[in-house]
Amino acid sequence: MEEKERDNIIQNTLQTLTLLDYKVFIMFYYNSKKIKDIAKELHISESQVKVTLHRIRKKIRKNLKKGGYDFE
Repeated sequence: MEEKERDNIIQNTLQTLTLLDYKVFIMFYYNSKKIKDIAKELHISESQVKVTLHRIRKKIRKNLKKGGYDFE
């Protein structure tokens, strides 16, 4: 799979997220904020941030596999 195709799949997946999930993802991966800081800023628990990130990564992984990207 080409890098561009992979990026498109990831971008399409991010567009399906709720606003809160999208904010968590952006704050963690693009703004390099700590889980504790994200939780405080968004008024949610740290465990909610962790669960949200886990679910987003799982969704991205699933869509990449559908698109032919293999992790093994």
